[in-house]
Formats: sequence, C-alpha cells, structure tokens
Amino acid sequence: MDEGSPRASNSLRNVAPYSKLCLSLREAVIRELISGVEGDRDEIMRVSDRIRGMIGFLAMRKRMTFDHVAGVDAGGHRLPLLSRFFGVLSALVYMLPKGLRFFTEPDVITFPHTVSSEKFKGILSVRREAKLYETAVRFVERFGDRVELMLVDGPLAFSGWLRRVGRREDRELLFDNVNRFLRVCEEGGIPVAGVVKRASARFLIYHLGLHEETRLPDSFLLLHCMRSGERTEVFSPMAAVERVTGSSSFMNMLEYPVYSFYARFSRSWLNPPVRVDMPSFSLELVDEIADYCYATSYTSGIPLAIVRADEEVRVTKRFMAEVYMEALSKVARTYGTPSLAAPVWGEGSWMTSS
Repeated sequence: MDEGSPRASNSLRNVAPYSKLCLSLREAVIRELISGVEGDRDEIMRVSDRIRGMIGFLAMRKRMTFDHVAGVDAGGHRLPLLSRFFGVLSALVYMLPKGLRFFTEPDVITFPHTVSSEKFKGILSVRREAKLYETAVRFVERFGDRVELMLVDGPLAFSGWLRRVGRREDRELLFDNVNRFLRVCEEGGIPVAGVVKRASARFLIYHLGLHEETRLPDSFLLLHCMRSGERTEVFSPMAAVERVTGSSSFMNMLEYPVYSFYARFSRSWLNPPVRVDMPSFSLELVDEIADYCYATSYTSGIPLAIVRADEEVRVTKRFMAEVYMEALSKVARTYGTPSLAAPVWGEGSWMTSS
C-alpha cells in the first residue's frame, strides 16, 4: 500500500492517537517510578543499616527435617454475570513426598448487584481464607496420623486489612476455622507454619520501634539488608502492634499466641523475604521448620509443599470459560434462551470464546 493512499492515511489517523497515548503513559510511568526510587533510596539504605545493627540475623541450614509435609492453599474465581455477583471458592492440600491431594466441596457464593463490587470482592477474600482452614481441618482429621508438618499459604498473624473487608459473619467464620485448625494440630502433635509470600505488613518495623522513621514495609526493607539463607529471630506481631497502635483486636481472636520470623529463602531480588507465622505450640521446632522451608524453596523462594498446593488449586480462565459455556448450553436447552445467564458488557468475548 502506498503511503499517500487514502487507506494509508486513514490507518495512520486511527493509530496515531493510540500511539501518542501509549507514549504518554510510558513517560508517566517511567518518570514516576524513577522519582519514587530516588526518593526512597536514601531511606532504604539508612533504615536497612539500622535494622542490621539492631537484630542479629540467624543462618539457616538446608536440612530435610521432616519427611511428610502438607501444604494447603485456596483459590477463588468470579463469573461476571449480569444478573448477580457469582463467585466460587476451593481449597486443596498437597502432601509430600507421595503427592496425596485432598480437597473439599467448592463453595459457591452469590450476591445481588445491590452490594458493591468492592464489598463482594472483600467477602470472597475472607471466605477464601475461611475455606482454606476448613479444608485443612478436615485433612488433619482424616490424615493427621500421616503428616509431620502443616504449611499454610497465608498468615496466622492477621493485619488490619480484615477491618476493611467482608462482613462480621465472614470474619467470625474465618477465626472459628483458624482456631479449629490450630486445636486439631496441637492435639495431634502436628507443628504448623503460615508462609506469607506477599508480606506487606510492618510488624518488624513496629517491633524495632522504627515506625516513625519509615513507611516502607518489612519485606521490602529486609530485601536490602538480609542475605539468602538468613532469618530474623522470632518476635510477637501482636505485642508489636499493641505497643504502637494500642490495639490488636483481630490477633486476640485467636486462641493461641502467634509468633513470626522473616526469612530469605532465595538469592533472587524477585523473591523477597517471606514472613513465617507460627502458633506458640510450634515454637520448639522453629529451627527445624525454618531449615526445612529453606531446603525445599528450590526456585521461587517458597517451600515446595505450598508451591505444589498453589499449582493444584489454581484453575485457568480458559477452564472457567468452558464451564460457563457448558452452563449456557444447559440454560438455553432448559429455558429457551441463554440470555438468562448473560455476562456483563465486555465480558462475553472471553467467556464465550473457544
């Protein structure tokens, strides 16, 4: 096609505004990111040096201190229906070394559109965590005599995010399930650890009294002062939060005190330090748990049992689209039209594509 042809001119007119918008977005993102890094750099170095001078990092060893370890994770998916909010939750336990998989019946949660989208997302988040612990309880009740360590993908020391999400009944269900899980594990002599891989809390900063010197989260700062194979000493998140804020209401809802340490299981800066939460009855095995997690964090800085549970519980968008298409066919056959299960505007393309 000649550049001077009408078709070429029209094509360029259609593309040019989009290209200019992309260029503008690129410049804005790079400018603000560099500006943020420049502003944080001195603070990162200063506070990281303070942290390293205030606490003694402990060296971990790669030891297979447990033979039979179970990881548990949960997942959630939404179908963007025009008629109502629709979500489905599932959880799965994966046990090493034989690859035993255990899961419970998925939960389907629906709400009318009179509830805000953010509210529904919050409800799903809390109920997903509750589903995780419900599944873990049932696993321990059935297979507890075979497992030596339970690793949970998620926290036992809950931060203030719970105040902003879900409903009171959802939060109560979550804590009831967590307490049941911890009780059956203590009764069975099974140590427990929760691995928080996307830690954004500031528990350690509170513990060290550095909260007025920085607003950066623990994990980000530790990335710049902790070496691979190191961990912090154990500390109490609840005591740290109470000392700074005067309250730790959600942590008080647990029947067992929870303690934490941060550990760096990977050399890569793409895998920052994680937080490991432990109930009081597991503290006597803190070295064994830390060393096992370090030994089995092969590629992603996360213990293998949790990696495998995450892989097994994860369901692709394509699979959900296939399920939706099957449901649409049944709706059409039963009621004469698929529109009774129509998606919201703009979502039909992926939900109905093959």
